[in-house]
Amino acid sequence: MNSKIVAKITLSALIFCACIHAQAITFSNVALLGSGISSLGAPDTTSYGETLTTSFEGVLQDFSFYATAGNNGNVGLIIATWDGSKAIGPALYTSSPIAYSGGVQTLVANEINLTLLVGVKYIAFLTTAGIDNPISSVTMQGSTADAGLGGKFAYLNSDGANPLDLNGAWNHHSVSNMAYTANITPVVPEPETYGMMLAGLGLIGFMARRKAKSS
Repeated sequence: MNSKIVAKITLSALIFCACIHAQAITFSNVALLGSGISSLGAPDTTSYGETLTTSFEGVLQDFSFYATAGNNGNVGLIIATWDGSKAIGPALYTSSPIAYSGGVQTLVANEINLTLLVGVKYIAFLTTAGIDNPISSVTMQGSTADAGLGGKFAYLNSDGANPLDLNGAWNHHSVSNMAYTANITPVVPEPETYGMMLAGLGLIGFMARRKAKSS
Protein backbone atom coordinates (compact mmCIF):
# COMPACT_ATOMS: atom_id res chain seq x y z
CA MET A 1 0.00 0.00 0.00
CA ASN A 2 1.73 3.21 -1.14
CA SER A 3 1.42 6.70 0.34
CA LYS A 4 -1.00 7.88 -2.34
CA ILE A 5 -3.45 5.13 -1.51
CA VAL A 6 -3.15 5.85 2.22
CA ALA A 7 -3.80 9.54 1.55
CA LYS A 8 -6.89 8.72 -0.50
CA ILE A 9 -8.23 6.43 2.23
CA THR A 10 -7.61 9.09 4.87
CA LEU A 11 -9.33 11.80 2.85
CA SER A 12 -12.29 9.55 2.10
CA ALA A 13 -12.65 8.65 5.77
CA LEU A 14 -12.62 12.31 6.82
CA ILE A 15 -15.21 13.25 4.21
CA PHE A 16 -17.37 10.30 5.23
CA CYS A 17 -17.26 11.27 8.92
CA ALA A 18 -17.99 14.91 8.14
CA CYS A 19 -21.00 13.96 6.03
CA ILE A 20 -22.38 11.72 8.75
CA HIS A 21 -22.17 14.37 11.45
CA ALA A 22 -23.40 17.26 9.31
CA GLN A 23 -26.85 15.80 8.73
CA ALA A 24 -29.75 16.21 11.15
CA ILE A 25 -31.73 13.05 11.90
CA THR A 26 -35.51 13.40 11.86
CA PHE A 27 -37.56 11.50 14.42
CA SER A 28 -41.28 11.57 13.66
CA ASN A 29 -44.27 9.38 14.43
CA VAL A 30 -46.86 11.27 12.39
CA ALA A 31 -47.12 8.38 9.92
CA LEU A 32 -48.63 6.21 12.67
CA LEU A 33 -51.40 8.41 14.01
CA GLY A 34 -53.58 7.40 16.91
CA SER A 35 -56.64 9.04 18.42
CA GLY A 36 -56.77 12.60 19.64
CA ILE A 37 -55.84 13.52 23.22
CA SER A 38 -57.94 16.14 24.97
CA SER A 39 -58.03 18.60 26.42
CA LEU A 40 -54.86 20.58 26.96
CA GLY A 41 -55.38 24.03 28.42
CA ALA A 42 -55.74 26.40 31.35
CA PRO A 43 -56.51 26.22 34.13
CA ASP A 44 -56.60 22.48 34.83
CA THR A 45 -54.60 20.34 32.41
CA THR A 46 -51.58 22.61 32.28
CA SER A 47 -49.09 20.37 30.49
CA TYR A 48 -48.92 17.68 27.80
CA GLY A 49 -45.56 16.13 26.90
CA GLU A 50 -43.54 13.34 25.35
CA THR A 51 -40.58 11.73 27.11
CA LEU A 52 -37.50 10.84 25.09
CA THR A 53 -34.00 9.38 25.30
CA THR A 54 -31.32 9.47 22.60
CA SER A 55 -28.77 6.75 21.86
CA PHE A 56 -26.23 9.34 20.70
CA GLU A 57 -25.10 12.80 21.76
CA GLY A 58 -26.80 15.35 19.55
CA VAL A 59 -28.13 18.87 19.28
CA LEU A 60 -31.91 19.21 19.26
CA GLN A 61 -32.72 21.73 16.53
CA ASP A 62 -36.52 21.89 16.70
CA PHE A 63 -39.53 20.12 18.14
CA SER A 64 -43.13 20.03 16.88
CA PHE A 65 -46.44 18.85 18.30
CA TYR A 66 -49.71 18.75 16.36
CA ALA A 67 -53.02 20.29 17.42
CA THR A 68 -56.24 19.16 15.72
CA ALA A 69 -58.94 21.37 17.25
CA GLY A 70 -59.55 23.86 20.04
CA ASN A 71 -59.81 27.43 21.23
CA ASN A 72 -57.16 29.90 20.19
CA GLY A 73 -54.56 31.24 22.61
CA ASN A 74 -50.90 30.84 23.51
CA VAL A 75 -48.83 27.95 24.78
CA GLY A 76 -45.16 27.41 25.59
CA LEU A 77 -42.81 24.50 24.88
CA ILE A 78 -40.36 23.45 27.57
CA ILE A 79 -37.66 20.78 27.62
CA ALA A 80 -36.51 19.41 30.96
CA THR A 81 -34.95 16.28 32.38
CA TRP A 82 -37.28 13.43 33.35
CA ASP A 83 -36.76 11.23 36.40
CA GLY A 84 -39.13 8.50 35.28
CA SER A 85 -42.24 9.99 36.86
CA LYS A 86 -41.99 13.78 36.58
CA ALA A 87 -40.20 16.69 34.94
CA ILE A 88 -37.27 18.09 36.91
CA GLY A 89 -36.33 21.78 36.96
CA PRO A 90 -34.77 24.00 36.00
CA ALA A 91 -35.94 24.03 32.39
CA LEU A 92 -33.23 23.25 29.86
CA TYR A 93 -35.11 25.17 27.18
CA THR A 94 -38.14 27.46 27.23
CA SER A 95 -39.70 28.74 24.03
CA SER A 96 -41.31 32.08 23.41
CA PRO A 97 -45.13 31.85 23.51
CA ILE A 98 -46.47 29.89 20.54
CA ALA A 99 -49.70 31.34 19.12
CA TYR A 100 -52.44 28.82 18.37
CA SER A 101 -55.16 30.01 15.98
CA GLY A 102 -57.54 27.08 16.40
CA GLY A 103 -58.11 24.06 14.19
CA VAL A 104 -55.32 21.94 12.73
CA GLN A 105 -51.93 23.51 13.42
CA THR A 106 -48.33 22.51 14.01
CA LEU A 107 -47.02 23.92 17.28
CA VAL A 108 -43.28 24.19 16.73
CA ALA A 109 -40.28 25.59 18.55
CA ASN A 110 -37.32 26.32 16.25
CA GLU A 111 -33.64 27.05 16.90
CA ILE A 112 -33.65 25.16 20.20
CA ASN A 113 -29.94 24.23 19.93
CA LEU A 114 -29.98 22.06 23.05
CA THR A 115 -27.38 19.30 23.44
CA LEU A 116 -28.97 15.99 24.43
CA LEU A 117 -26.70 13.54 26.22
CA VAL A 118 -26.63 9.78 25.71
CA GLY A 119 -28.88 7.87 28.09
CA VAL A 120 -30.34 10.94 29.83
CA LYS A 121 -34.14 11.01 29.99
CA TYR A 122 -35.88 14.19 28.87
CA ILE A 123 -39.40 15.45 28.37
CA ALA A 124 -40.58 17.96 25.79
CA PHE A 125 -43.91 19.41 26.85
CA LEU A 126 -46.44 22.05 25.96
CA THR A 127 -47.61 24.12 28.90
CA THR A 128 -49.93 26.99 29.72
CA ALA A 129 -48.21 27.75 33.03
CA GLY A 130 -47.00 31.34 33.13
CA ILE A 131 -48.36 32.08 29.65
CA ASP A 132 -50.41 35.18 28.88
CA ASN A 133 -53.73 34.49 27.13
CA PRO A 134 -53.26 30.71 27.38
CA ILE A 135 -55.18 28.14 25.37
CA SER A 136 -58.12 26.71 27.29
CA SER A 137 -59.17 23.55 25.45
CA VAL A 138 -57.07 22.00 22.68
CA THR A 139 -57.08 18.46 21.30
CA MET A 140 -53.63 17.17 20.45
CA GLN A 141 -52.88 14.46 17.90
CA GLY A 142 -51.85 11.12 19.34
CA SER A 143 -49.69 8.38 17.83
CA THR A 144 -49.20 4.65 18.25
CA ALA A 145 -45.38 4.82 18.04
CA ASP A 146 -42.53 6.60 19.85
CA ALA A 147 -40.58 7.55 16.68
CA GLY A 148 -37.44 5.81 17.88
CA LEU A 149 -36.75 7.93 20.97
CA GLY A 150 -38.17 5.41 23.43
CA GLY A 151 -40.66 7.75 25.06
CA LYS A 152 -44.33 8.00 25.90
CA PHE A 153 -47.06 10.56 26.47
CA ALA A 154 -47.39 12.12 29.94
CA TYR A 155 -49.61 14.91 31.26
CA LEU A 156 -50.09 16.92 34.42
CA ASN A 157 -53.17 18.57 35.90
CA SER A 158 -51.46 21.29 37.94
CA ASP A 159 -54.23 23.91 38.12
CA GLY A 160 -52.02 26.46 36.41
CA ALA A 161 -48.92 25.92 38.55
CA ASN A 162 -45.50 25.54 36.95
CA PRO A 163 -44.98 21.76 36.68
CA LEU A 164 -41.26 22.18 37.38
CA ASP A 165 -42.12 23.54 40.84
CA LEU A 166 -44.13 20.45 41.80
CA ASN A 167 -43.15 17.03 43.13
CA GLY A 168 -46.16 15.01 42.04
CA ALA A 169 -45.93 12.29 39.43
CA TRP A 170 -47.30 12.96 35.96
CA ASN A 171 -50.12 10.85 34.55
CA HIS A 172 -50.27 8.54 31.54
CA HIS A 173 -53.06 7.90 29.05
CA SER A 174 -54.54 5.13 26.96
CA VAL A 175 -52.94 6.85 23.95
CA SER A 176 -49.30 5.82 24.16
CA ASN A 177 -47.65 8.80 22.46
CA MET A 178 -48.21 12.34 21.25
CA ALA A 179 -47.59 12.89 17.56
CA TYR A 180 -44.36 14.83 17.19
CA THR A 181 -41.38 15.59 14.99
CA ALA A 182 -37.87 16.33 16.26
CA ASN A 183 -34.68 17.06 14.35
CA ILE A 184 -31.43 16.15 16.11
CA THR A 185 -27.95 16.72 14.69
CA PRO A 186 -25.28 14.31 16.01
CA VAL A 187 -22.42 16.13 17.71
CA VAL A 188 -19.28 16.50 15.56
CA PRO A 189 -16.32 14.67 17.16
CA GLU A 190 -13.61 16.74 18.78
CA PRO A 191 -10.46 17.41 16.68
CA GLU A 192 -8.62 14.91 18.86
CA THR A 193 -10.89 12.17 17.52
CA TYR A 194 -9.90 12.89 13.94
CA GLY A 195 -6.28 13.14 15.05
CA MET A 196 -6.41 9.66 16.53
CA MET A 197 -8.00 8.32 13.36
CA LEU A 198 -5.32 9.93 11.20
CA ALA A 199 -2.59 8.56 13.45
CA GLY A 200 -4.07 5.08 13.17
CA LEU A 201 -4.30 5.28 9.38
CA GLY A 202 -0.76 6.63 9.23
CA LEU A 203 0.49 3.70 11.28
CA ILE A 204 -1.28 1.29 8.94
CA GLY A 205 0.36 2.98 5.97
CA PHE A 206 3.79 2.88 7.62
CA MET A 207 3.49 -0.82 8.42
CA ALA A 208 2.31 -1.52 4.87
CA ARG A 209 5.29 0.32 3.34
CA ARG A 210 7.69 -1.40 5.70
CA LYS A 211 6.29 -4.79 4.78
CA ALA A 212 6.53 -3.95 1.07
CA LYS A 213 10.21 -2.97 1.40
CA SER A 214 11.12 -6.09 3.35
CA SER A 215 9.51 -8.29 0.70
